[in-house]
Amino acid sequence: MKITELQTRRDNLGSIAAVARDVAVGDGEVLLRIDRFALTANNVTYAAHGVDMGYWQFFPADQGAGIVPVWGFATVVESRAEGVSEGARYYGYWPMASHALLLPARVSPRGFSDAAAHRLPLPPVYNNYVAASPDYGPEPIQALFRPLYTTSFVLDVMLAEHPVDTLVLTSASSKTALGLAQAAKNRQRVIGLTSAANREFVVGTGYYDDVLSYDDIATLGDMAGRFALVDFSGNGAVRHAIHATLGDRLVESHVVGDTHWDTANTASLPGVQAQLFFAPSVIVERIAQWGAEGFEIRLAAAWRRFIASTGWLRVVEASGAEAVAAHWQALAGGKVDPAQGLVLTV
Repeated sequence: MKITELQTRRDNLGSIAAVARDVAVGDGEVLLRIDRFALTANNVTYAAHGVDMGYWQFFPADQGAGIVPVWGFATVVESRAEGVSEGARYYGYWPMASHALLLPARVSPRGFSDAAAHRLPLPPVYNNYVAASPDYGPEPIQALFRPLYTTSFVLDVMLAEHPVDTLVLTSASSKTALGLAQAAKNRQRVIGLTSAANREFVVGTGYYDDVLSYDDIATLGDMAGRFALVDFSGNGAVRHAIHATLGDRLVESHVVGDTHWDTANTASLPGVQAQLFFAPSVIVERIAQWGAEGFEIRLAAAWRRFIASTGWLRVVEASGAEAVAAHWQALAGGKVDPAQGLVLTV
């Protein structure tokens, strides 16, 4: 069967092309049609860290290219794996493509793991596929927020262990930042930093106690108390300015994303050392602490509270390789309306 993959140049993330290739389903394998997936700033982070964090390794591509991983839903169209039926639908981590070929292991009614040899050394949280369920809300909302909100949730849990007076979030319009802001708001003051163009949107979500543009970082210096920074932008100049402004009042600094993938990030930071936040490792720690069921119960409760608050979201759906490529180029170039939720099909 011929499938279509969208492959991005590793040295130029805005360069993307549709590549057709033939696949055959071997013993123990399944072929799934990718029905819909979300495209967000989180996917740009995957591409920006494709090499150093291994994201390019999940779905091998041609030399010098990479296939951006995406989250969404797919249907089994051919199965040679026991326990996985044709027509079954799964939520999980897919290539930006029309189809995915997987090797299921540990199959249960709940789902399975991909046991392909090249994925075994990679974080297991990305290799798990779960049976599609309406319990998590409409599929477009799940595709857009479910993986991102898990990061928001574990960030909030971590920050709650050592609460501060003020939490500062950069790239405040990003979906992971919005999830964290909504969860953390009633615990301390939450300030969002965003571009001047996005400020009105961020204010309108109601998740932040105050919203500043990046030009207003100096005003943080007039505020009292202890601060924590969660940087979703990956912009070294912004991070340095916040550290310099807050000085020793900044007691925590966490780096989560690199949506500004083309910005040099070599600034020497004053004050507290910035820590790279890697969600899969923290998820594993929490599951060890609470058990898998305890983790899911806590996450599901927080998730329901969040999706009930997303009336500001405008879902935009599109299909076809050309349309997906165009949306990716706009996203990589920072030209997407933050109120939009892109849900796409190759």
